[in-house]
Amino acid sequence: MRLYWVILCLVYSGSAVSDQKVYRWKDKNGNWVYSDVPKKGSEKVKLNTNMLTMPATDTSILAPNSTTPAVTYKAKITAPSDQQTLRENSGSVYVNGLVTPRFANGFQVQLFLNGKPAGPKQTSASFALRDLPRGEHKLQMKVFDDKGMLVAQSAVTTFFLHRASLLNR
Repeated sequence: MRLYWVILCLVYSGSAVSDQKVYRWKDKNGNWVYSDVPKKGSEKVKLNTNMLTMPATDTSILAPNSTTPAVTYKAKITAPSDQQTLRENSGSVYVNGLVTPRFANGFQVQLFLNGKPAGPKQTSASFALRDLPRGEHKLQMKVFDDKGMLVAQSAVTTFFLHRASLLNR
């Protein structure tokens, strides 16, 4: 690091470089020390203007890489399938979803039933709905990142639940 500063100072000194005297010696840790003031045991360094020419350094690796593609998540409800009719007298419906690629740590999934949250956000894409009324229902699954931002949502899946009527019992 000291050498860098010495070279930098020498570069800025311009034409006076050839008239300057530089001395070097090793410190107690074995590092080279450069100075324009001699010290006991130091040696004079012969400066050459060619020595001060430094090649250009590629600093592009220091810039943020804006070409890194953002991960695109996809969500899909795998069961029940769209337009499926379910016959379940208890009104229980089991919903399974799939998120690709596998979502990162801290991500959560939430199921929406007929446009309203069917429960809290969770880390699993499997849901159990209880005591649903018979008729048409719409499901949608949404995926949120660790900051609570929406990163994916499934298409709306419509299913029909048939339950035995109280009149038929």
